[in-house]
Amino acid sequence: MYTYFSKTYLIVAAMAFIFVSCSDQSSINSIEEESKERTTLSFTEGTSMDNKHQSHTGGLEEGVYSEHLAQINKDLEDRGITEYELVMAETYNITEEGDYQSGQTIFANDRSLRLNAQWVPGDERRNADGNNLTHLVFTPFATANGTIDAEPHIDASFETWNNLMPNSGPEIVKVPDTGVFPSAILSFGGTPGNPFVADIVTLGFLPGSIFDAVLGPGASEGVLGVAFTFNWTGTDEVAIKEVWYNNAFTWATDGRPGAIDIETVALHENGHALGMAHFGKISVTNNNNKLHVSPRAVMNASYLGPVRSPLGTDRATYNSIYGSWPKN
Repeated sequence: MYTYFSKTYLIVAAMAFIFVSCSDQSSINSIEEESKERTTLSFTEGTSMDNKHQSHTGGLEEGVYSEHLAQINKDLEDRGITEYELVMAETYNITEEGDYQSGQTIFANDRSLRLNAQWVPGDERRNADGNNLTHLVFTPFATANGTIDAEPHIDASFETWNNLMPNSGPEIVKVPDTGVFPSAILSFGGTPGNPFVADIVTLGFLPGSIFDAVLGPGASEGVLGVAFTFNWTGTDEVAIKEVWYNNAFTWATDGRPGAIDIETVALHENGHALGMAHFGKISVTNNNNKLHVSPRAVMNASYLGPVRSPLGTDRATYNSIYGSWPKN
């Protein structure tokens, strides 16, 4: 049913489930030197001298190369699409438990509050609905685990962001699914999709194998959801966003233990779709397995349980992005 367009590589900016050790950095730098006109993937992993395991998911200075995500841009080129390009793939991950060295294990230490790429009010290039932002849920894939209607919970997450600033910021308007396959990345029955049916497209719940194919091996086991950002080529202005959820996990709508809360993950991924980055430090003290989160936020990089309302830093960041956005 799905076809992933796989060709060759580019360098793209992303916060994705692709890990590179410190020993690989020289080869990464050589690739970047050869491609100065390209932007870079922003995810690194390494182990510091003080036995702290570190994963940084927020900073374009931490660039690595991803052949998996690069294939998406190459395929767009091969299809004659040059007006927009993939620049980010923001993932929401499960933090794995394990036996670590003494000291502190740092799962995330994110400093950015907002993404470099942002929407432009009234952008005629995307046939903008005035100063509104539109979103669409592709109904055929809106069922989690084969039985759960996730669409109302995805809609609720957008309404939560929509109601955060009633007197300023964009109105987030849902548009109906007309049956057009809306993916910029996947084909359906061999036919490429049309992503411009809305500004933000929720493609829905996809098999874990698709996550492995697009984000790299292991993504099916660690990535709950991903928000892809496509910019107008050569700019930091957003053209489209595309959001996926990983159907390999057990999902729920009631916050029960042992399952992933749909609305929580949707609120996080749609925060990315609206221009927010990961932030907060998540760590564990290894000798007592005590979790530390500073600050707790919807936009923490790892899933830490249900949270369906923006917290302080979420609210401040949203306001910083949309405080001067014009109303219709």
